Amino acid sequence: MNRNRFLFLALSLTSFFVACPGIADAAVAMPSAYSAWQMRLKGDVQSTRTTPQKFLARYQVRWLDTGKTQNYSSYNSALSLVTGKQDVTITDTTSGIVIYSSIKQPFAVRYVTLTGKSIGNGQMTDYTTYELARAAVTSKAFVEIIDRSTGDVIWSNIPNYWLISSKSTVTQQTYQSLTPAISGASSQPNTSVDQAGLTQPVWTPAYDVLVNNQFSGSFLTEASAQAYAQGQTNAQVIDLATGKDVWDNLARYSVEQNGNVIQQFSTQAAAMAFANTLSNVTVIEIANQQVIFTNVPAYLVEVSGKIINSFVTLQAAIIYAQTVANAVVVQISNGQTVWQKGDTPPSNTGGGTSGGTGGGSSSNTNGNQPLIYEVFQYQKLLQSFPTQSAAQAFVQSLSGVQIIDKSTGQILYSNYPSTVKSPIGDYLVVRNGIAVDIWGSSIIPLAPAPSFMQPNYQYVSPDFTHWYVSTPTGDKFVGTWQNPYQTFNLETASTLTASQINQFLATHAVASSVLQGAGKYFIEAQNAYGVNAQYLVAHAIIESAWGTSYFATDRNNLFGYRAYTNNPNMAATFRSVEYDINFEAWFVRNSYLSSTGAFYNGANLNGMNVDYATGIYWSNSIARIMAEIATYSTQIASQPTLPETGNRPFFPYPNGATALATTNLTVYNLPDDAQGALIEPIGTIAKGTVFSVLGDSPGWDKVQLSNGKSGFVDWNPVSLQNMVQVTGIDVGSELDVRSAPATLNATTIDTLKNGQYLVVLKTLSDGWDEVVDSSNKTGYVSSAYVQVIH
Repeated sequence: MNRNRFLFLALSLTSFFVACPGIADAAVAMPSAYSAWQMRLKGDVQSTRTTPQKFLARYQVRWLDTGKTQNYSSYNSALSLVTGKQDVTITDTTSGIVIYSSIKQPFAVRYVTLTGKSIGNGQMTDYTTYELARAAVTSKAFVEIIDRSTGDVIWSNIPNYWLISSKSTVTQQTYQSLTPAISGASSQPNTSVDQAGLTQPVWTPAYDVLVNNQFSGSFLTEASAQAYAQGQTNAQVIDLATGKDVWDNLARYSVEQNGNVIQQFSTQAAAMAFANTLSNVTVIEIANQQVIFTNVPAYLVEVSGKIINSFVTLQAAIIYAQTVANAVVVQISNGQTVWQKGDTPPSNTGGGTSGGTGGGSSSNTNGNQPLIYEVFQYQKLLQSFPTQSAAQAFVQSLSGVQIIDKSTGQILYSNYPSTVKSPIGDYLVVRNGIAVDIWGSSIIPLAPAPSFMQPNYQYVSPDFTHWYVSTPTGDKFVGTWQNPYQTFNLETASTLTASQINQFLATHAVASSVLQGAGKYFIEAQNAYGVNAQYLVAHAIIESAWGTSYFATDRNNLFGYRAYTNNPNMAATFRSVEYDINFEAWFVRNSYLSSTGAFYNGANLNGMNVDYATGIYWSNSIARIMAEIATYSTQIASQPTLPETGNRPFFPYPNGATALATTNLTVYNLPDDAQGALIEPIGTIAKGTVFSVLGDSPGWDKVQLSNGKSGFVDWNPVSLQNMVQVTGIDVGSELDVRSAPATLNATTIDTLKNGQYLVVLKTLSDGWDEVVDSSNKTGYVSSAYVQVIH
């Protein structure tokens, strides 16, 4: 079973190590039980060999003081030469790993000089440990730390990269590594990245993306530029070499209904396809405002002032009117009669646009009339007409509208519903200026009430947006309003503390709820991933039935992750409630709230509702729980936005966990998507390498390098090799870890719950696995209750 991981787009870092020869492959620490010749070679993804393979001149001896090297076909020959000598290394040339070293001071600090963009070598000082070397460079400028055994630069604060604008030769910004340099350059127009020691830029944009005719970003390839532009509206990709637009989704055609733009399209075909599914719409070419298509009636056929039909074109209206006794044709735009019995049909019958120029003559001599009949939809004026019949014809296919006589204020027509029902049966009242939700015995103060809501009245809505006041004569529409938590920025900090969350859960959730005492985990996830803790609590409550659902209690799955409507049993199992909360925060931030996320539609509940849930009122349900936790206020609304940080919870694996690199991996000192921290690459792991993995933080695996440093790699290309997860244990039960592979004559040395990770040492033929559990105890578990994970 795959780990609960979600792939999302990230900037490829492959070119970084091509352009940075100072950072080479870092050796990866292997379990001490393996001898040097048992380590896998680069690219070898087969199981570990039991006998060494012979290579000609495989082992290279290197003397650090002279730089001299000498190769040997056998390790023993190389070792006999260097025994007793100082500052000598032996490297396995097939893997690039240093397998012997007599360097007493393996780390060197080099102080360099910087003249313009030229870097000169300076004084070097050697140290016995990396920590001492790192301490020596604290607060020092233009220094680097070198691993003397490999010659690799493993730490540096030297600005190796510069941003240069094509319109200026002046250096704009400096960076120590290429990735942030490219990120900086891509956010500025006409900007490339130069590297110290090279005459040509190492990164030059080839394509620009414009949004609303303004620069939005630069890209190396057309594919990456187009991928970004597709997530924007009114965007275009410009080939910088030719200056030509190579792709765009610019709005060229507008579909309008009742004077309002309802959608815009790049192509006429798309606009027409959309318009043909609707009534009373017009397709307009934006550049010249030409009407391409309309099905809005422009003419009415009336008999004795009563409307009997409507038509788009004058010709169709006249043809129909000729079949009806005493019929006349009235042009809607001005209320004038344009044809009646005895008139000669006009020669130009091509009119019929919403602008209404039917052509021909008219015997009506009333002239222009004042526009006194106003059509409103939910208090918004749509259009005015000179006659009530024209206004009536306009609203015949609309809902939620009124016709009002402007001169008297009288409502002449309304199709507002007289009886309104809430989707869940609740209603609002106003108490002390707060809109309070009443739902059975539940009373929830939501937020400051809108001005149209007053005390001593009940308000009901069919969609939690359009509100009606209940009166003895029926429900009357009064205004539009949403719970402000629905549009609240979920990337802002919560005002809640962990103890306040725990108190709320203790008061409202049953004692057996898995949410009890979880307040610190919600705050932990908020601070690590920049996702509002109050929202996370409310979301968990809704999806887990206050922490009592089967998936919550059996699988530690509080948010319904992977519980698809058509196959809910696909729901993921998590190691712990803490891990699930952290995972959900990471997943939501990177997939839904970040503007580069695959499902971004705004960093709020309404935006998430588009793709996260099938229920159209999902966002309102969570917003109501958020208000139950804390009534919305200006203090809550004014909290700062939060970044994703490098200070994230780390969840260790049992001792001995190994993984396979399915592609070349970059190792960073912190997760590469952390903000507000100095992100530095500290090494690489070659594709095909099996390496020790210490644990993970959602989205990232933590690994150990041979130089003693640990770092993080993107977990998507990492395949766990000897890990299983406990599964299938009944709720309330536990899996015994036995001292021997049997149920009799064996003691229980530990107990496990669903979701916990184990390292498999050996699979036995009698249905038992020898494992190391999360407490790093070695024992035996039944194979029937574990499942392989990758």
